[in-house]
Amino acid sequence: MTLRVIPGPQNRHFTERGFKTFSSSIYQVTPQSDRIGIRLEGPGIERRPDVEESIISEGLLSGAIQVPGNGRPIIILNELVTGGYTKIATVITADLIKVAQLKPGDQVRFEPISIEEAHSLLREQERRIDDFKNLLQSL
Repeated sequence: MTLRVIPGPQNRHFTERGFKTFSSSIYQVTPQSDRIGIRLEGPGIERRPDVEESIISEGLLSGAIQVPGNGRPIIILNELVTGGYTKIATVITADLIKVAQLKPGDQVRFEPISIEEAHSLLREQERRIDDFKNLLQSL
């Protein structure tokens, strides 16, 4: 499964090679995943040597992708949590439904896109939902 992401908010905490690893590798969902986060196994994401593994805890949005000290990404789900790990990217809203369906053993990869493309994809998804609602109302 491909998940489209917007880079940031701390993507500059990672090396160019680290971000390339993140955006070109396949990761596997681990059994340690739960309703708070999807833990992934795969290549470690290299952090810049002058950047700490942890940051001051802050609120997280669904779809935020944290990278703890082991370099393996965690996709945050719907629970209200705070986090002190750097966030390399965020899954776009239009793809969050895909994240909610992941189960242990599934494989994912990340595709960075622009914020403009993410907005366009969300508007298209909302239009399809409205079309479906209108169809149901006409029955």
